[in-house]
Amino acid sequence: MLDNASRLLEIDAKWLQPFDVTDPFHDGLRLEGFLCLKPNQLYGALALMRVGEEDAPQKIYATPKLHYPFGKDGVFRFPPIRSVRIYEKLDGTNVLAYQYRDAAGTARTTYKLRLHPVLRNSRWGEFLEMWRELIALYPEIADVSARNDCAISFEMYGSRNAHLIAYDDPLRCAALFGVRSDGTPVAPCDLDLGSVPAPELLLRLNAGEDPVAAWAALRDRMEAGNKPVDEERLSGTEGAVWYVADHRDETVLFKCKPESVEAVHWKVGISKRSVMATCWNLFESHDVLDYETLLPLLQEEYEDDDIDRFRAHIDECIEFVNEQLEFRDSVLSVYREASLSFHGDRGTCMRTLSQHFPRARMREVFGALTRELGASEST
Repeated sequence: MLDNASRLLEIDAKWLQPFDVTDPFHDGLRLEGFLCLKPNQLYGALALMRVGEEDAPQKIYATPKLHYPFGKDGVFRFPPIRSVRIYEKLDGTNVLAYQYRDAAGTARTTYKLRLHPVLRNSRWGEFLEMWRELIALYPEIADVSARNDCAISFEMYGSRNAHLIAYDDPLRCAALFGVRSDGTPVAPCDLDLGSVPAPELLLRLNAGEDPVAAWAALRDRMEAGNKPVDEERLSGTEGAVWYVADHRDETVLFKCKPESVEAVHWKVGISKRSVMATCWNLFESHDVLDYETLLPLLQEEYEDDDIDRFRAHIDECIEFVNEQLEFRDSVLSVYREASLSFHGDRGTCMRTLSQHFPRARMREVFGALTRELGASEST
């Protein structure tokens, strides 16, 4: 089966990770195949080999890895530009709505995380349950992939799904772009989204306008709007996604990030902050965080020599994140056992919890409840 999947995706088998899962949106229908880990256009793509108990080989493109339009030498390499549409880059969990077919040809729509073939809950986030909430809020999510005849890449973000950027809204989503069956992207303005929101359109460029100058001006504007919230988070924006239509009318995607966000990844090569963010991202597709599970994600961004030199700090980050997760779990366990109401009676809630946790950590208790419960009660 591995050789067939390698031929289907036209990629070396070393990049393929096997999966055997059930689809939570279709009565636990079994899906078996391989997920691609190569950080290019095939990143997260599926070679779905079996649906139910029958062979049904098919290639499913997912959300590709976005790159900067310049190399390590800092030289910009934009293709010949016909037009550019620039949208806000949101900071959350990527969810792909995609269609697959069984052996009889019946099409079904389901959803996947970036590095997992379906949606799932994890210790770090109730991704499946949060997505069900968003489908209830925006029912057209369920048919937007079929309506546009392509997969749809979404971002699920908000205070209940916290990452680097601190958002006021507890839980939101936006349709980022479409992914056609040949892997080519479709800008949000070219999709029929109905009531489903899209990111904010920040800027348009036409042929003849200088993209490098526009890049610098936009980056400065975004940086001016970013402010630190605490040691780990910023308010403002993670950046922008550029949809560049070239002279052949093909669309190429680039990412643009303000300096404060880029510093998380580029400060002295590897930084503790970037490793910490990677640790939290790992929990989208894994339940256990250790060096072996984290290494492939680090290798997507950094050279092996840099990772080896930073190993002691990586181990510290892993230990810290695991401790934070255990602490959060203990807070939620006490909260639920005591039948408290964080939003209904916050004073009583915090006083009760203060009997179980050190005074010095009560700010962390409050932060854990805020992140988990957002602006509405959830138990």
